[in-house]
Amino acid sequence: MQIEITDKAKQELIKLDIGQNQFLRIDIVPGGCSGMTYTAALDTELRESDMVLYKDADMRLVADSGSAMFLDGLKIDFSDDLIKSGFRFLSPSAVKSCGCGASFAV
Repeated sequence: MQIEITDKAKQELIKLDIGQNQFLRIDIVPGGCSGMTYTAALDTELRESDMVLYKDADMRLVADSGSAMFLDGLKIDFSDDLIKSGFRFLSPSAVKSCGCGASFAV
């Protein structure tokens, strides 16, 4: 499983105090106009079905096994655009996404 987190996204995650005790949890849930959407949150508790998909120094990205199958090749970036700033999730397996980029289909 390969996941890329850009330097800009890493800097923003560090500002959120991601580290040894906190990690980034990514889930894929039904929703949006294209069918599936990403949710991301900082978490401190690993669950039985969790997989560590990315680890770099103190930074970890975790997902449950159901979400993990959609995350191979995921690129996480951060944009500080005035109109649409925030984290961006770019998946090579997405065959379509909605106009706002909030949901995708595989």
